[in-house]
Amino acid sequence: MAIIFSILILGILGIGAGSFLSFASAKFAVKKDPKEELISAALPGINCGACGFPGCSGLAKAIAKGEAKGENCLPGLRSGVPEKVKLILSKNSDDLISAWEKSGENPEKALEILSGDKATKSSPVKKPTPPKRPTNEEVKKFLDELENNPKAKIIYSVLPKINCGVCGIPGCAAFAIKISNEEVNEEKCMVGKRQKFPEKLKIIRKMNDAQIKELIEKTKGNLNEIKKEIEEKLVD
Repeated sequence: MAIIFSILILGILGIGAGSFLSFASAKFAVKKDPKEELISAALPGINCGACGFPGCSGLAKAIAKGEAKGENCLPGLRSGVPEKVKLILSKNSDDLISAWEKSGENPEKALEILSGDKATKSSPVKKPTPPKRPTNEEVKKFLDELENNPKAKIIYSVLPKINCGVCGIPGCAAFAIKISNEEVNEEKCMVGKRQKFPEKLKIIRKMNDAQIKELIEKTKGNLNEIKKEIEEKLVD
């Protein structure tokens, strides 16, 4: 009898604890901020870091707080990010919450509702496809090629080296090789603009073969040392 009573007590305590945890979970759950979620959905989602924030989610939080603008997203300038962000920020809290709830907390659908876009199955509003990042094999292939191209190696040293794919070329090493062959415009490296890549490239382009060889020998081919040397010339 004592055993049965103990089991019943434990059962009741278990049910009570479960109910309390369920209540606490619902009561203290961190709700998503519709404004932040919508801004995040408007961003490319490539986490390139060109904006100066830790990924697209970091930028979305900053914009929602009024600490940044849609124009901070350099890759997004081509996909209408500033316009989408302005639309979101122009709405009051009630409009944002209403669109958020009607969409079933789906950011893309909520954006459609806010813009008044009556998308159909044949012409849905889609989030821009993020740039394609290079594979590990592609990255290695072009990094190996740098060893036989001193000028491209120096150019690579001052690139962001994040292989974001925004430029449409498979990785920063491949981009450096194309730049050294004058096959692509440096402006395509949108991330590099924040790191003064165009200015550093001007210095490299003024170097002759002998100077390039001397820099490689002086730094023993160390990318960080090469970058340091170029940045010192930029200051001078």
